[in-house]
Amino acid sequence: MRAEYWRGFDNNGNGYISLAETEKGIRDVIKLESMFDAKPAIIRAFNFAKDALPGKISYGADYIEKKEFRIFLVALR
Repeated sequence: MRAEYWRGFDNNGNGYISLAETEKGIRDVIKLESMFDAKPAIIRAFNFAKDALPGKISYGADYIEKKEFRIFLVALR
């Protein structure tokens, strides 16, 4: 299930997702309209997840990588 969500969130297949892609994924992939309206919770979970593990890409500090995606989902819950 998580792998399916990741593919939906990372629709361009570049291996990381931005905050905008995360918000779009919550609305279009997970289909949680009520959660889509909770922007502060999404932002907090996103920032927590992107800083949780060291990234390997040079601009990883602004994006969530696949290995951080589980952390994002748990934090969002």
